[in-house]
Amino acid sequence: MTRREHLDAICGALEAKLDAAPAATARRLLRPQLRWVGQRLDDTALAHRLGVVALVEACRDERLASLDADDGLAVLALDWRDVVERACERARVDPAAPRCRRCGARLSRRRVPRCRRCGLPGWR
Repeated sequence: MTRREHLDAICGALEAKLDAAPAATARRLLRPQLRWVGQRLDDTALAHRLGVVALVEACRDERLASLDADDGLAVLALDWRDVVERACERARVDPAAPRCRRCGARLSRRRVPRCRRCGLPGWR
């Protein structure tokens, strides 16, 4: 596997952990903390205090458990900064989440005729 594939697999585990957290916690704490650390990758103390490094290391350990020795060494060579950077990159690109043109609320993927927040027709 390539370095990018390993990064994507660890980011997938990280996203699964964030999705498993209660919605309010993930939305108000975990995801903003991850973005904040992603903007300040050189501040290791901040990342440790916020628990981002521990979260990334836990996801990397889960990934290591499923790999053989050669791939395991490749994953061990990945720094937590690389994982955070890739996770933030993946979070910025969310093509499956249509938004309301007026209020910015997420629209349903089932093509609901109106935005539930402001009532603007969502799909043409």
